[in-house]
Amino acid sequence: MAMKTKQPYQHDQKIIRNRYERCEKPVTTRLPHICQSGCYWITTPVDYTMTLRLARVTPLIAREWLKRNNENRKFSRNQARALAAEMLAGYWTENGESIIFDSVGELVDGQHRLQAVLNSGHEYIAPVVTGVQAAVRPTVDTGQKRSGAANLQMAGEKNSSVLAATIMLWKGYLAHDVQAMTHPQSGSPDRRTSIPRIMDYLQEWPEIRESVSAALALRPSGQGRALVPVSEVALIWHAIVQSGSSPERADEYLSAVLSGFNLSVDNPIIGLRRRLIEQARPGFKMVKRERLAIVLKTWQLWSTGQTRKVIRWDASEPFPFLS
Repeated sequence: MAMKTKQPYQHDQKIIRNRYERCEKPVTTRLPHICQSGCYWITTPVDYTMTLRLARVTPLIAREWLKRNNENRKFSRNQARALAAEMLAGYWTENGESIIFDSVGELVDGQHRLQAVLNSGHEYIAPVVTGVQAAVRPTVDTGQKRSGAANLQMAGEKNSSVLAATIMLWKGYLAHDVQAMTHPQSGSPDRRTSIPRIMDYLQEWPEIRESVSAALALRPSGQGRALVPVSEVALIWHAIVQSGSSPERADEYLSAVLSGFNLSVDNPIIGLRRRLIEQARPGFKMVKRERLAIVLKTWQLWSTGQTRKVIRWDASEPFPFLS
């Protein structure tokens, strides 16, 4: 069924005249704008004292405002592309974060959002602060960014740090994208795992909570640092169960990997543990991709009754995603 096209907001002539009087500048044919309730069209964002207005940020006004972006921090094309991808995908929300101009109309904060609006064609309502003193520019946007774990913790989720890390891993794993799995904030915008969307991901995959609980229960106690980080254990447990094996089978395998108990001489887990212990020594560091690959590869051997004394994996091999 064809989707109905949303029609522009229509005013009768009297309301148009009244609403236009509320605007900072009259509407011109070069920068057309139909005002919404409480909305301003700010073509010249100059005030001598600090002033706050709500404005509809459109691609046309974003282009005009970006011309005032002369002394801002270094611009990141990747950041703007990532925000534009969020807008195009329909995940961008109006969260009250302001766009800021100083008293002479120079853009202080908002360059990446404005470029994303320009790139995507998206428009949204945002608070616009004008008239801040130029001297305060170094103090803007210096607060600590909220992590995925912080967003989950504020939503009341338990084990938020491990849960966030597991979600990041699973998103890349599910897409069979090793780079997105091990480096979720790298690559092209459409491949990145968006931290602000962490709650959406959890709603999509609520069973990851069980995987995290299982991984925490399997974590060895009194043995120092575990050979495999808890979030990676949770990912592997989740991948095993999602591939059709039982939770009990996943528990049995990962418990043996982490503890080393009750292993026969021909068990491939012995070779896996030897490799993990070797790379845990001072001066050695196994990259996440290799660690995940050898644990998954050993599961494929162990679960099918195969033996192997030496467990290795290198980047020339296909990554052992579980079907």
